[in-house]
Formats: sequence, C-alpha cells, structure tokens
Amino acid sequence: MNTLDLLSRRIQTLIEIGEREGGIFLTDLRQEYRRDLKQFIVGETLTVKNGKPVIGKKLYQSWLYKLKVKGFDYDIELKR
Repeated sequence: MNTLDLLSRRIQTLIEIGEREGGIFLTDLRQEYRRDLKQFIVGETLTVKNGKPVIGKKLYQSWLYKLKVKGFDYDIELKR
C-alpha cells in the first residue's frame, strides 16, 4: 500500500471516529495523532466516562476542521 493511500484511509478513520455517538476517548485515536489532539484540547472542559476523559463531538469536529484548514501542528510519522 502506498503512503498516499495509507494517509487517505487513516484520515477517513479519523472522520468515522467523529461520527460516533457518546463522545470520543483519546485512546480511540492512533498514537501518532494523539499529541496534536491533546494540544488542541488544552484548557477545554471534558467529561469523564469510565474513569477516562471523553472528548465531545463538537470539540472533536472542531479539531477535524483545524486539520482540514491548517493541518497537523506536528510532523506525523505514518507507522504501518
């Protein structure tokens, strides 16, 4: 699988995660994307479910929009 195809599939997975009901756990994302999301949500109010912070759907969608407009804040190493 070439790198462009891999990146396309992973971005699609990020979008699908955002369509889930009930919020998104940080652990739902691949390790390489967590740093960027953590930086984005600093200072935001999160809820806790099962002892883990939950990122709300609107906040997650805002992060996806930021990715679309500005991209990632960090270099992302695509691990296979």
